[in-house]
Amino acid sequence: MCKLKETPKSGRRLWSYMAAILEVTKMTEGRGFNLKQFLSNFSTHIDKGRIEKVSGGYRLSELGMQYFADRYNEDNAQTVYRTDVDTMVRGIEAGVGDEEWVKIS
Repeated sequence: MCKLKETPKSGRRLWSYMAAILEVTKMTEGRGFNLKQFLSNFSTHIDKGRIEKVSGGYRLSELGMQYFADRYNEDNAQTVYRTDVDTMVRGIEAGVGDEEWVKIS
């Protein structure tokens, strides 16, 4: 797996990156993963009960699964688009694309 050399600070690019991370790590399926391999700060999601600490890392709570799934809804202010997420998934899985990727595992 790879991560972006520089994490996006905000906006749709960050939301798409997060969505791709959650998919690749299978967190959208309820699995735990050490998110710190990708992101250093996701405390807001922990504080809001969307992400919870588990043995070996973190997982999405039921609230978190709903919250992040809703980002694919065009009425959501933090909408993500499938094409953008798929581009980030390819980067995470293979380090390819227009972004600068670094290997993490």
